[in-house]
Amino acid sequence: MSASAGVSRLVMALVAVLATAACDGASAPVAAPTAGPATSSVASTAPTASVGPVYRAQDLDLCKRTDLRPLAELSLTVARTDPKPPLGQPGAACLFEMRMKDGHQANLRVEASTPVSEQEARLLYRATAQVTVMTPAGVIAGVGDEAEAFTRRSEPGFKYAEYMVRARTGNLVVKVWLAVGGTSYAATETLASKALTLLKATQAAVPTV
Repeated sequence: MSASAGVSRLVMALVAVLATAACDGASAPVAAPTAGPATSSVASTAPTASVGPVYRAQDLDLCKRTDLRPLAELSLTVARTDPKPPLGQPGAACLFEMRMKDGHQANLRVEASTPVSEQEARLLYRATAQVTVMTPAGVIAGVGDEAEAFTRRSEPGFKYAEYMVRARTGNLVVKVWLAVGGTSYAATETLASKALTLLKATQAAVPTV
């Protein structure tokens, strides 16, 4: 099998995995970003060797390691945690199902995936953008080799604001999804600053081999 064919198969597998990856909290009426049809293809490139550190997140307990103090001003109470790891990828994750002070739903998912190579991490990073139903909010500088954010607002019986930021550094892909419900939409700037703080802390927590 050629390198191009192998990478193409990997892309298809990643898109299939991401298309079925959703937070399945039993008490959460609104789940994590669901998948839509891919609208573009990822360019096939020959595998390249990583020249930086190699990360390994498989043994990381993100439910315990995630510091929720950046969310303090939102007055959230954790109702349940789910440590289910990233679907189809080596790594660690935690879904925090929470409630606002007024009883509205809030959710946080922190995820660190460490594919076996930097090339696979690049494909995973790009595939996320292909399948998410969230709206791109721009590139973010200074938090990895590449990073960008997404937003979404909906009304499942209340105002539900979502913000997702993801970043890749070498073979490490970190994703933070924060969603808050209320009688009015939470400000995007508020969610963005908190999600970015959590993303940087998660990056720092993942050990290298």
